[in-house]
Amino acid sequence: MSLIKLKIINFNLNYNLYFCKMKNFFSIIIIIVFSFSQTSAQILINEYTGANYDTHTDNYGEYEDWVELYNPTNSDVDINGWYLTDKPNNPTKWMVPSSFIIPSMGTAIIYCSGRDELIGGNAHSNFKITQTKGNEVLMLSDPANTFQDSIRILPNQNSHTRGRETDGSLNWSVFTTGTPNNTNSGAMQEYATTPLFSLSGGYYPNAINLSLSSPDTNITIYYTIDGDEPNNTSTIYTGPINITNTSVVKAIAYSSINNIPASFIDYHTFFINDTHTIPILSISGNNGQSGLVDLLDGGWGSSGLEPEGAIEWFDKNGMLIDKGTGEFNKHGNDSWAYDQRGFDYIMRDQFGYNYALKDQLFDTKNRDKFQRVIVKAAANDNYPFSFGGSGAHIRDAYVHHLSQIGDLRLDERSTSSCIVYLNGDYWGVYEMREKVDDHDFTDYYYDQDKNNLQYLKTWGNTWTEYGAPNAQTDWDNFVDFVDNNPMIIQANYNQAKSEYNTGSLIDYFLLNAYVVCQDWLNWNTAWWRGMDPNGDKKKWRYTLWDMDNTFDHGTNYTGIPSSSPDAEPCDPSTLGNTGGQGHVPIWNEMLTNQEFHDDYINRWQDLANGPLSCDFMIHILDSMIAVIDPEMPRQIAKWGGTYAGWQNNVSDLRNFILARCDSMNAGFVACDSAITGIFDVTVEIIGVGEVEMSNNNIINNLNSPFYDERFGGVNLPFEVVSGTFSHWEVVSNNSYVYNPTVDTLVLDLQGDVVVKAYFGETANVVFDVNPIGTNTSININGNVVNTFPYTSSILIGENITLNPIIDPNFGFDSWASDSNLFIPSPLTEDVSLNINHNDTIKLNLYEKPTIVYNINPVGTNTSININGVNITVFPYSTTVFNDDLNSLIPNIDPDFGFGSWSSNYNTFLNGNSPNNSFYGVYSDTITLNLLTSSAFIAGNDTICENDQEDAQVSVSFSGVSPFTFSYSVNSVIQPPISTTINPYIIYTREEGIYSLVNYSDANELGNISGEALVTIIPPPVAQFVAQPDSMTILYTTTQLVDKSIGNISNWIWNFGDNSTNNYFQNPLHTYADSIGVYQISLIVEDNQGCLDTTNNLVYITDEYWLYIPNSFTPDYDGVNDKFYINYNGIRESTFVFNIFDRFSNLVYSTNNITDLSHENGWDGRHQVTGNDLPMGVYIYQIYYQDFNGWKHQETSELLIIR
Repeated sequence: MSLIKLKIINFNLNYNLYFCKMKNFFSIIIIIVFSFSQTSAQILINEYTGANYDTHTDNYGEYEDWVELYNPTNSDVDINGWYLTDKPNNPTKWMVPSSFIIPSMGTAIIYCSGRDELIGGNAHSNFKITQTKGNEVLMLSDPANTFQDSIRILPNQNSHTRGRETDGSLNWSVFTTGTPNNTNSGAMQEYATTPLFSLSGGYYPNAINLSLSSPDTNITIYYTIDGDEPNNTSTIYTGPINITNTSVVKAIAYSSINNIPASFIDYHTFFINDTHTIPILSISGNNGQSGLVDLLDGGWGSSGLEPEGAIEWFDKNGMLIDKGTGEFNKHGNDSWAYDQRGFDYIMRDQFGYNYALKDQLFDTKNRDKFQRVIVKAAANDNYPFSFGGSGAHIRDAYVHHLSQIGDLRLDERSTSSCIVYLNGDYWGVYEMREKVDDHDFTDYYYDQDKNNLQYLKTWGNTWTEYGAPNAQTDWDNFVDFVDNNPMIIQANYNQAKSEYNTGSLIDYFLLNAYVVCQDWLNWNTAWWRGMDPNGDKKKWRYTLWDMDNTFDHGTNYTGIPSSSPDAEPCDPSTLGNTGGQGHVPIWNEMLTNQEFHDDYINRWQDLANGPLSCDFMIHILDSMIAVIDPEMPRQIAKWGGTYAGWQNNVSDLRNFILARCDSMNAGFVACDSAITGIFDVTVEIIGVGEVEMSNNNIINNLNSPFYDERFGGVNLPFEVVSGTFSHWEVVSNNSYVYNPTVDTLVLDLQGDVVVKAYFGETANVVFDVNPIGTNTSININGNVVNTFPYTSSILIGENITLNPIIDPNFGFDSWASDSNLFIPSPLTEDVSLNINHNDTIKLNLYEKPTIVYNINPVGTNTSININGVNITVFPYSTTVFNDDLNSLIPNIDPDFGFGSWSSNYNTFLNGNSPNNSFYGVYSDTITLNLLTSSAFIAGNDTICENDQEDAQVSVSFSGVSPFTFSYSVNSVIQPPISTTINPYIIYTREEGIYSLVNYSDANELGNISGEALVTIIPPPVAQFVAQPDSMTILYTTTQLVDKSIGNISNWIWNFGDNSTNNYFQNPLHTYADSIGVYQISLIVEDNQGCLDTTNNLVYITDEYWLYIPNSFTPDYDGVNDKFYINYNGIRESTFVFNIFDRFSNLVYSTNNITDLSHENGWDGRHQVTGNDLPMGVYIYQIYYQDFNGWKHQETSELLIIR
């Protein structure tokens, strides 16, 4: 809270230093300066505070901010009508409403509480001071709106003030002990500068070194890394701090100058190798008794603590969004027994760091500033602590979120999952929750501040959160009204509705019944209303509280009759006056009113078909579980349980929801004798318009038709919302009496129904069928009509679709219309048309032809496939459409051959082919004529040119063997063949078309038919190169490059070294580092399945090298004590190695190369005396031949270091 002192001075002062930010203020300043030159006195702002946390109370016993005004004149001054503001662009924000006297040479206090009153000498402005916003300026003006004094508001530390050094002086100072309504004394200089951090908090993959500094002189910096608030007994900063684990670092600066107060504290959380998929809340505070850790990690005795501490809010990427300081307190009751606890947090502007957590915390809300938040660890649904480890860690947040996105008429705690760290220690999966029973909440959303609320809460007992002492009395009076005035009388109900949000009551009871809540009414129940006539929500309404004892989880504190998925939705009516506040009696009395009852049932079905449907509820649950699922393994590692156990609990919750939503409709029918059904409801919009069914089910021409399920026995309203309405049409097997032109159609459903809303002018259209008497119907826009003529009113300009359902003995001929055009044409069976005039529309039909099928001779084992149906019994009769193609495929007895097709009237389209077709234009007899002897050639074989096997062509016969035939290849006749084999296979490698030329059996010439095709495909050519194809043992990797010709689709490589095959086109392969020759084979396959193979050799040869060090240190420390060489590919028998000192004396010699191997080596001793050679430069000579026989000789220096 802030305090301002006003003072009158008899000399001219220019205060333009407070108003140099904006151009327009310069002109104001000039006027102010001019006015000063005309006046002889001024009231001064003498002292103020925005940090009054616990030092000075107002007349209500509240710690409000205040402003002290000082009068330096010899006369009392009445500032009635003067103005005080915290916003320079609104200088008349608050006017002193009546006489308020500042005594001569004295002071007066104005409390900045927002109460806007002056009673009994206690003045309260209509605004509050928020010292950490950085944009507030206290400004005082007289009744003529002439500027008198101003001061920019700067942050103070907890309970400090800012004021003039002495009353009325020019210099402003910090006061660690304020002097409201007393002489200013004890002035201090500005706070020491807050320490500077070299790194900001956030994610770091490895340990860091953190530096602290200050621009001030005479400064000592103290710091902590365990969350404790630092002071001058903490660790003194002397150099970089090595941070190896996630830690909270806090630092403060102290000056050696006594009247410079200690600095503000800066703090940062450094996450070392800790990352997360959801936002992070780092909280920190003192570890000792009554500190933050004591609150969250202590026993039940810690529940009364309200420790101060800091928060830092990071996004999931570890980027700091905001931070501040405030106080923590207990949240939860039963869950307070768990090791993982929830808590409330209040950001305290009075501490001088921040006034609110600034972020859009919740996706469902646009609010971006929060002074108070709830941080819950799923409360009584916590996993693993709640009820024997049965928690899903989601229930409470899930129900609130479901209510919120379903737009229920309740106030819910918005939710956002996060990870909490306590003083740098991982503390698990939590939910950041919006605090609803908070005047900031009601003020932001509904313009109802804390001075205009009546807020009641029941948790065992009932108390007034806001609005004492009238709130409870006003509520009791309302309950008495409902008890003593039957709600079945509409006038009484209307009066109750004027004070009470019945929609909120319906949603509150529906939701709690649906989720089978076992912890409400006598617990966890809150309801409120706003009292500001200019604000919203002025009727009593309900707030959701704890919803964790739901879905058959937890303890039945309320005593509901059943917690099973089949619990009746009417169960709340049986609970009596649970909680003692009249909620259930009000509910039961409201149900006697028809309007309320109908609203209740219709609201249930609105919700059941939307946000409380099975699909939607499971979708929301799964989406919320998906957010925390990646974080649950670490939650479990911290607090216990198993991942499988948690998943099973989630599955139990999911299964309960599915069972519950399946049972609800049947439950309503069982427990509410007034309702019937359930019935299908379809709503169609004809034209351009909009209709609302029940509550907020909006149907228009874009989402029509709209399908729903509804109960009968209640009034179901359909209301025109927009558009040029014409009339209603109700299509049903039941009879309804209704006015088709009313704006709101109300139906008590008797069965399934289609409700059509017509918008615009209409035309009368008559539908008919020609000829009459057929068993034909027409589907008109989804409505099937079977009685003709049929007349309908259709909107002018409406497009209708016509789909005939025609008598099977008739076929479609055409449509006919007097005045409208058919789309695409009147000769199309399914059509649409735009209705522009009155009309007669006629469907013209023709009688379908009858076709009789027969086979000659009779008695054969022959069938005919007619239009895909195999017919075996003849004669066979059917009707056909005169424009449909009829396909015929004979399946002929093997002892017979195809002869011909015959017809009386219709024409065959494929000549005398066995497989044929015709249009059944006329009634007819179709006969299949057979021969007794025939040959048929068939085949379609494809082979690769390099295949080992031949292609095959098959010739099958009917008749008596032997069978004699000749055939042609590409019209070239081949020699005749006589055989008894049936069928006979021709093996060939000749490409082309194969046809029969003639055929006879033992008795007669026979019929020939069929054709065969042989295709020969050229194969691919396998080729590849190895790069390189010659390698040494030092590098045994080769790149194989495919050079094959053709459309290659597959490669098989065998590398010749017993390794597995490779199937890439251009593989790399590494051989063993040994000498060898390997054969690589490649098999390629092209896109037609043809193969080819090729082989190449690769060679691996030896390699020689020699490495001689130029120094070594034989000092017996175990490191580089011996001289040895590395080599390969040397003929050891040719090796000679000598070492000479600087006088050319031989000190070491060997012709055995293994003497200088790693296992042996020379130790730097003389080969004769055995003494250590002195440190210095020596000369070596070496001679050898490599494995190819090349000679090598070298002389160089060797340094011995000791």
